Formats: sequence, C-alpha cells, structure tokens
Amino acid sequence: MDQLKTFFYSLKKSLFEPNYYKDIAKAGFGSSFRYLWFLLFILVFIKSFVLGGLYLKNRPRIQPEVNKLTVYAENLYPKELELTVKKGQLLTNVKEPYFFDFEKKQLQSGQKHFLIIDTKGSIENYPNYNSYVLATKNAVVYPSKSENNRIGETSVFYFRDLKKDFTLNKKIYGNFLNIVRPYTYKATLIVDYAFLIFLFLFLVFGSLFWSGSVMFGLLFLTFFVWIVNLIFKKQNSYGSLFKMGMHAVSWSILTSEVLGYVKSPFPNFYSIIFLGWMLVIMFSINKNKK
Repeated sequence: MDQLKTFFYSLKKSLFEPNYYKDIAKAGFGSSFRYLWFLLFILVFIKSFVLGGLYLKNRPRIQPEVNKLTVYAENLYPKELELTVKKGQLLTNVKEPYFFDFEKKQLQSGQKHFLIIDTKGSIENYPNYNSYVLATKNAVVYPSKSENNRIGETSVFYFRDLKKDFTLNKKIYGNFLNIVRPYTYKATLIVDYAFLIFLFLFLVFGSLFWSGSVMFGLLFLTFFVWIVNLIFKKQNSYGSLFKMGMHAVSWSILTSEVLGYVKSPFPNFYSIIFLGWMLVIMFSINKNKK
C-alpha cells in the first residue's frame, strides 16, 4: 500500500511540478525505471479488465458457434471422394476435373472455386483454372500472397515431400471428427482457460515489452532535448535528461491512451507533448538553479 501511495505521489509530481525533476536527476536509474514500469503495468491492468469485459460479453456465443462449425465440418467432405497419395503422386476415384467448394460464392476476385483436382493438369496452367487451390498429380499450388483481393504470388507443395503415403475418404474423415468431437462439447471451458492464460501472460509481459518500447523511443527523443540543452548551455547530462524523460513521458502515454479512442488532433502528438513538457522542465529547473 505504501508503494502504491509513493507511486501516485510521484505521478502527481511528474505531471504537474517541473521542480520535482531536480530530485529525479539526482536519483538512481532504477527508481525511474520502476516508476515507468509501474505506470505501464497499471495501464495494462486496466486494459485486461476491458478485454475481460469484452470476453464475457461474447462468451455465450462460443458454444453455439462451435456447434455450428461442427455440423458444417461433418457435411464438408464429399461422400464420393477418395484421395490417395502414393509414391509422391495423387490418385482419385472421381471424374476429373473435380470441383470442391466451401460455399457458393467467390473467395477471391475472379476465383469461382476453392479447389480443383485435376491429376492430368499442370501447375503452370494454374491461372486458367479459375480456382483458389489447384491439385495436380504431383503437386498442389495455392496463393501465398494477395494484394487488393487478387492473387499476387503462389506457392507449390510437392507430394514427394510427404514422408508417408496416405488415403483420405469420408470414413477416415469421420473417424478424425470423432476424435475431435468430445472437445467441442467443452469449447467454452477450453476457451476460458486459454483466455485466463493469455491474460496472465499479458499482465506479466505486456508492461515489460511496453516499457522497453517506450525507453527505446526515449533514446531518440531525449537526444533532441539534449541538443537544445547544449544550444542554450544548460548544465544537464544526457543521462539526467533520460531519467527525467522516463517521468515526463507520463503525459504522452496518458494522453495517447485517452486519445486512442478518438482521432489525434495532429501527427506525432506523443512526441510533441513529450518534447514540450521536457523543455518546460529543463528551463524551469535551470532557472531555479541560477
């Protein structure tokens, strides 16, 4: 409790009292780092509550959506289709080209089918098939990059790279679903555990990574303050200014969090607030010294 009071005392001084920064300049680096980390930890803690509220709001939808997905998965694989990969080559038991689609709508601009199987075809003719994925006798070609809802680059997987031969049909597909199905009934509970683990990691590591990111940015922002310090012949070392910056950045962080829900009034708002407050601090403490 005493540490919490000390933090809020330091936060108040950091936000409103430029003369307080004379004490910061004399203090050790560790105290400034603990202040910055705890500030960000509190903000991460608040964010975790917001995320928790959003999760609780959407939690009742998890099980119905999983049930819907399970039914969809059960009817997904065609009854008549059997695929066999043997010695690096694909074999089928259906008339080709065979068209496989999830839904009767376009997946990409100009793409009418999700998958076309044509063991007599060639991957070089992929653009002519009007399909998202093309499976030939020796390989599968699929998009690896899309731009403006159009396929930009493709990748190829060769069946010869498979370590074992395999066969896939409706029965084998159904057996796989039977293994997975018991877990779908506990979908909400599984997601609850996963979300709690995520929140824990978010609290532990979120503030640390955020602190590192802020301090990395301060290395450059403090450099500009240090240049002004030299121009006006102020007697502040770069290290002292950096420690001050770890407190002065409080204004930038808090205003950025508030304005995160609305549009910032102008670009580089974070940096402008920091530099402005640091200049006020620097001229204020040096004036008092004089």
